[in-house]
Amino acid sequence: MNGPEISIIIPAFNAERWLADAVKSVLAQTFSNWELIIVNDGSTDGTLQAARSFQDRRIRVLDQANAGVSAARNAGLAAATGSYIGFLDADDAMFPENLAHKLQSLDRSGADWAFADVAVCGPDLVPTGEVIHGTDGDVLRAALLQERPAVPLSCGNILASSRCFQAGIRLDVNLSNAADQDLTIQLAARFKAVHVREVLCMYRNLAGSMSKDVQLFQDDHLRLFRNARNYGLLNDPWFRRRCMANVYWAIGGSWWILAKRRLRALPWFLRAVACRPAVAVRPLSGRVHAFWGKPVARPDQAPQHSFPSRHRLLP
Repeated sequence: MNGPEISIIIPAFNAERWLADAVKSVLAQTFSNWELIIVNDGSTDGTLQAARSFQDRRIRVLDQANAGVSAARNAGLAAATGSYIGFLDADDAMFPENLAHKLQSLDRSGADWAFADVAVCGPDLVPTGEVIHGTDGDVLRAALLQERPAVPLSCGNILASSRCFQAGIRLDVNLSNAADQDLTIQLAARFKAVHVREVLCMYRNLAGSMSKDVQLFQDDHLRLFRNARNYGLLNDPWFRRRCMANVYWAIGGSWWILAKRRLRALPWFLRAVACRPAVAVRPLSGRVHAFWGKPVARPDQAPQHSFPSRHRLLP
């Protein structure tokens, strides 16, 4: 082959502590015809030096002024030369069979992009036993409704044909924690997906207060659904009300559960019920976590039982 089959893009901002685990998980892949593009997004710690410390010729490092995670991923896309594109966050990792099994599923199914299930890990990247399963149904509908997981950990999970990005799909630089969902929605609206029903990705669940991020979550998800409307995906009034009821309920729940700001939560609950009264029936915490797209850690949460040893990250 003249070039890599797969390009993997890692955006990294102040990720010196975690980056080696992510890169080592790529180096451990059973499929070896890849290039890894690490985009240092204006880090102020030793991230750039850590990225440059890897001697493998398949690893390239881009250095840019801080512009945000979506801009960093887009910079990686512009530099990628692979026939397929994957993403990985700097504090997460992938199991050794990740690339090989997704490629096999793409070949067998004729799909344009693939995603798998995700193991939730503790801060030490040891799986807790919790798994987030993707949908086997309509990916676009699931991603818009967010009543159950659609594509967990999208930007640490998706492997897509480069033709998807040649068709103009990019990360929205005005989104932060909803950029993953926006990418899923764009892909699902235009290209065929396949769910690989295996645990192939690792999400590092770091404990800490999330209250400072609730305003960002609110702003991001309102923009996410404005995007969806602009894409022409919410033209049906009944479906649009159902989607908006869910997002308003999740915003209210985030203020209520995560930020403990209950007066901030109440107007969102009222808006949700006005859109669709049935929204109040479903459990609040489940809806919040579905919209955040990954488990929300709190300081009092401890790792659960471990995964079988074959699912531990290779040294």
